[in-house]
Amino acid sequence: MSKNSCSLFLVPILALCVIGGFAFYLLEYEPMLSFKMIAIIVIALLVLAVPVYRSIQNARDKQKNIPLEDEMSRLLEIHAGAYAFRYSMMSWFAIFAFRSKFPDSEEMLGIGIMAAAAIYGLTWLYFKRNGIPHADQN
Repeated sequence: MSKNSCSLFLVPILALCVIGGFAFYLLEYEPMLSFKMIAIIVIALLVLAVPVYRSIQNARDKQKNIPLEDEMSRLLEIHAGAYAFRYSMMSWFAIFAFRSKFPDSEEMLGIGIMAAAAIYGLTWLYFKRNGIPHADQN
């Protein structure tokens, strides 16, 4: 089994495990959800949506015999990663600027990591839909 076909099965299975883990945690430990907990769950599900979307696209492309990795997708990931790094550094700066608003450092760290992943997903979707700037220049 190749790496790409293995990831086609692994991503949905991992997504179901994460969603199931959230459901069991909420039923057991959080009967009354706060707004903060709901926001964290929504952000986590949005971050989880990007790999599920990509695995569905890869499965469709594999059925149509389209190569999964080409020059444009590699360039898309490089640009999305570069922009996500810049913007996540700005978000970390904002998080540390308002660190007195967070009750503990674990929450601050979790929000920063989720924000970095969400920023990567959003920049990837932006460049996927609008194109990569200066992609035609060498």
